[in-house]
Amino acid sequence: MSDMLGTGLSALLAYQTALNTTSHNISNANTEGYSRQRVSLSSVQGTGTGAGYVGAGVQIAQIARISDASTVNLLQGYTSSQSRADTYASYASRLDSLMSDSSLNLATPLSGFFSAANALANNPTSSSVRQAFLAAGDTLASRFNEIQGQLDSLNDEVNNGLSTTVGELNQYTDQLAKLNNQITVAQAQFGGQAPNDLLDQRDQLVKEISSRIGVRTEAQADGSVNVFTTTGQALVLAGDATALGLADDAYHSGNLDITYGGQSITSQISGGAIGGLLDTRRELIQPAQNEIGRLATALAVSVNQQNAAGVDLDGNAGGNLFTVPAVGVLTNTNNTGSATLSASVSSVSALGTSNYVLSYDGSAWSASDARSGASVSLSGSGTLADPLVLGGVSITVGGSAQAGDRFLVQPTTHAAGEIGMATSNARSIAAAAAGSAANSSSNSNAQALAALGAQTLLNGGKDSLSAAQSAMVARIGSQSQQAGIQLDAQTALQSQAQSAWESKSGVNLDEEAADLIRYQQAYQAAARVVQIASDVFQTLLSATKG
Repeated sequence: MSDMLGTGLSALLAYQTALNTTSHNISNANTEGYSRQRVSLSSVQGTGTGAGYVGAGVQIAQIARISDASTVNLLQGYTSSQSRADTYASYASRLDSLMSDSSLNLATPLSGFFSAANALANNPTSSSVRQAFLAAGDTLASRFNEIQGQLDSLNDEVNNGLSTTVGELNQYTDQLAKLNNQITVAQAQFGGQAPNDLLDQRDQLVKEISSRIGVRTEAQADGSVNVFTTTGQALVLAGDATALGLADDAYHSGNLDITYGGQSITSQISGGAIGGLLDTRRELIQPAQNEIGRLATALAVSVNQQNAAGVDLDGNAGGNLFTVPAVGVLTNTNNTGSATLSASVSSVSALGTSNYVLSYDGSAWSASDARSGASVSLSGSGTLADPLVLGGVSITVGGSAQAGDRFLVQPTTHAAGEIGMATSNARSIAAAAAGSAANSSSNSNAQALAALGAQTLLNGGKDSLSAAQSAMVARIGSQSQQAGIQLDAQTALQSQAQSAWESKSGVNLDEEAADLIRYQQAYQAAARVVQIASDVFQTLLSATKG
């Protein structure tokens, strides 16, 4: 009877565990990242008799976590790509809206300025017409300033986003390192059996990390997982986490760098929200700043040059109508020399939309594109008589440069914020031709000022100011459209990967309900076995007493 009772009790315990596991699955059906668990049963080795082996019941062989590493890795990868695409598309859409916003549209005040110049050419001595021309110039300069302010605000948002997201990332990597320790201890305590729920938490943390930065993972035999950036920097190694840092870039340009061990790894990061923010800065905001700044610089330089070619109402040579934005030159904080660089626009036609890094090797200067790193043509030696020239900018070098010194040249990055009116005196507008007397009714220089609106000033004499402005708006619109398409594609892939994971590891309530009934029936049958064994035992006791 003891054998029958033991067999029944083993079944009761086994099916109670199965019921508990099924109940656990049902309870966590909506828990994010939970992988369903399955009980595996095995028979207990029977006892040998002369007639053969008599079974000794059932036991729990394993409580398995239903998970597939390739499916999990795929989901984590697509989560990273979708997060990057979502961040990038959001900023692309906002930038597109900014540039097409009627209240910030540059085309209207640009056209209005040259219309005012045409009116000046038709009535060059009229005080009211002259005032209207200056007012149109002020409106145009203010519009440039407004757009620059909006772009700078977007850049500040990116910096703030990096600060927030890197902070979140560091919290998750720290949590994962601690969880790795828990998993290792738990697995060792129970003969290598996996702590299923902790492994779910582990994978969910890796997913959270992936949504913030592109990573690759290495699962370990002890249940822990190591996490690296896509270029190999270790974020989590067993129970140790290495936090990413934030610092001003080497030129203090107003952009934050991502650091690892004190060294910048900004250019090595891809994927996740952090990758999306960095790509937003590199591919959207900085090009827009440079393009809008080039328009402002080209306008100021060209109008000032043309005004200087004429005579104002007082008979003087024309002066500047616009303040000319400065060319930015920033010194690398690691420079060891005393060199200082000063720069100015030397050719509007050759003026590009790139920033440049000037490097000194101890004997000569070289230049590269700040974004791509590609070599850029550079001429001159840097003296006043022979300045360095690249991209429509002339640069003179003062002091002494040392090998390894570098400088960041930003021809137009902040130009739209710096343009303004250089005069409020309407008489200083040089509408008359050179050599004209005071109060001359000559309008030839005013006609030349008006003609600048259609003149192909940019891109080597190929584009007018309005054409370049239209091309910029169209390019940004195209970027926004492509970003939206990419987001839709990545969202679909992430959704498919999520569905694949749910199909493999998710809880199916119908299946669990069926298992619940099946295990309940088995439990009831086992209880009946125990009851019968007890009844038989009582019957035997009664018989022996009789």
